[in-house]
Formats: sequence, C-alpha cells, structure tokens
Amino acid sequence: MSAYVLIAAASGFLAAAAGLVYILHQVTSQHRTQRTLGERTATVNRLLDFSQTIQGAGKADQIFATLSHFLRTELGLSGLAILSSEADVLPALELRAVWPENVVANASLAEMDAALCPCLRQNLPRHFKPEGSPVRCGIDTCLNLPTSQAAYCVPFIVGRKIQAVVHMLLPPQEQWTEQRRQLAQTYVNSAHSALTNLHLVAEAEKQSMTDSLTGLFNRRSMDQLLQREIAMAERYSQPMSLVMIDLDYFKEINDTHGHAAGDHMLKAFADCVRITLRKTDLAFRYGGDEFVIALPQTPLFQAQQVVQKLRQAFLSVDFSHAITHLDKHPTLSIGVAERSKAANIMTLASLLGAADQALYSAKNSNRNCIRVFEPPQAA
Repeated sequence: MSAYVLIAAASGFLAAAAGLVYILHQVTSQHRTQRTLGERTATVNRLLDFSQTIQGAGKADQIFATLSHFLRTELGLSGLAILSSEADVLPALELRAVWPENVVANASLAEMDAALCPCLRQNLPRHFKPEGSPVRCGIDTCLNLPTSQAAYCVPFIVGRKIQAVVHMLLPPQEQWTEQRRQLAQTYVNSAHSALTNLHLVAEAEKQSMTDSLTGLFNRRSMDQLLQREIAMAERYSQPMSLVMIDLDYFKEINDTHGHAAGDHMLKAFADCVRITLRKTDLAFRYGGDEFVIALPQTPLFQAQQVVQKLRQAFLSVDFSHAITHLDKHPTLSIGVAERSKAANIMTLASLLGAADQALYSAKNSNRNCIRVFEPPQAA
C-alpha cells in the first residue's frame, strides 16, 4: 500500500473521529441545555408554588415559616434565622423562624437593637465571607451561629414600622454565587410582597375599628367585639365586668381652654388606658368624653382594682405644660357592673345599662369616684 493511500486513510479516519467528537459534543451540549432548562423550569415552578402558598396565608408567622422551609430546601442551607422588630414598639429583634430548630438565642438577642445590624441599618443585602471581611453580622453572635460558614443577609421593611432580616448560612466550603443570591432575594421579595399586603389589610381594618384621636376602639366596633366576649364568658362560665367612664367637667374645660386642650386630655386618658389595662382587656371611645372598658375573666372586686389603678394613673398626669391656668386637675367618674345571672345582667344591652346606671350614680355623688351597680332590691 502506497504512502498516499495510508495518508488518505488516516485523514479519513481523523475526519470521521472529528465528526464523531463534534456530534458527541453537540449531543452533550443539547443534554446539558435540556438539563439546565429543566432545572430552571423546576425552580420557576417551586417559586410559583411558594408564591401561591404565602398569598393564602392569613398571618405573618405563616409566611415566615413557609419562607424558612423553601429557602432551606432550595438553597441547601445549613442555618437560617428570620428576625423582625417594630421600631416604635420593640427596638430589640424578635426571632420569627430559625433552623436548625435547636439553635438557642442567647440573652444578647433581647438586647440587640435593630440599628446594630448593618443590613437593617443600611437596608441593603450583604454577603459575609467565612471568618473574613466585612465583620460578621451581630446576629451570628446572638444566635451562636458558626462564623466559619459563608452567610448572606437580606433585610426588608414592611410599612413604616416593621423591620425584618433573613440571615442564611451555607454548609462549609460552599459559596454564595450570584445565582444563589438572586434566588434567595427572589424568595425574600415574594415574602416581602405578601407581608406588605397583609400589613395593608390589617391597617385598613384597624383604622375602620379605631378612633382616630385616641387610638382606642370606636363605637362602631364595640357591638361586634363585646358580643364575642360575652359569648366566650357564657361558653366557659367565666366572669366579665364592664366599665363606663366619663371625664369630669370635660365640656367646661373644652369651652374654656379650647378644643386642642380637650383633645390633649382625651389622648392622655387613652395613654393611661394603654399602660394600665391587660392585653386581653378592650377599651372603646363610646362618645365625646365617655369610654367603655370590657374586662374579660374579671369579677367585680378585681375590676374595681383595675379601674382604681387607671384612676390613679390619670391623676398623676401633668397637664400644666399643655393646658395653662387649669383650675383643678381633671378627674374621672367611673361605673362598674359585672355580668350576673342573679342580677339578670346577661346580655350586652343589660350589661351596658347596668354600667351606665353605676356611672350615673358616680356623677351624682359629686364625681371623681367609682360606683358599682347595685340591682334594685325586691319589695
């Protein structure tokens, strides 16, 4: 066989091999593309599933728990913490979700101001390298999380008050790629949107049920809320007391010192209510200067102690800086009644009527006092 023949055969073989390599490359590339498309489709489907799940959530805790589950499973996290705070209520951060579940926050979490978290302070996500720069977030220290793993922190704000942050850790030796960070941000953005919608609905409902001046419940919401409390008292055979309060000589103070002075006094009273009452108690602005307070699971003698504390709190308010030349310190007239079968006070109407009679008795007793409803004696 001549050299030319051998060279031609070798060339043909090399060409065939090159063609085979090209075909294999194309097939591999196609499979890789299909696999990538399949993975992206699966990711999008899981994101849609997450979005649909949280849109049906009725509480913020449900959204936080769902976000925690999806982030852990989709990103393969080794640790996660979701914290939030309300700026004007509780400066410290509160733990809303955590993984692993046996992670225990140390005492410093309760003392950690949201401003100490650089992500929350700047409202920008931040990537923390293992044992490196920038300095690790204080959340690691507060939750006793390992600083030897890469962390990614995503903050967000709901409404004007609620601050939240999602703090995520990867397993050792793994890194936060751009794709991973974008996916984490997409999940957090979806949760942020759902929480914002939930917040707006709650705010609208709150505004429809509360008095704009005092922040207490308004009269429109009173029937619904008190009927519920009466039904609970009936179902569980628990005591319930109702209080009616009138600000003494309010009209005279309003006429003499102006409506701004009157508004200041009403707001001061509402502040006293908030610092005195328990979380289970309900307070309503019933009329101009008249208020109703419901005390569930509270017998008459205990109700008297509660309103006495409220009365003392109001007496301690200093009005001199807001109302000049005030002749005497404003006082309260208070009537108290307890739901009672013996006195035939079982319905909301009868309970309001009894408390109103007790209030009328207080006002007729030179005001500035507490009177308890006394049923008429049988002849």
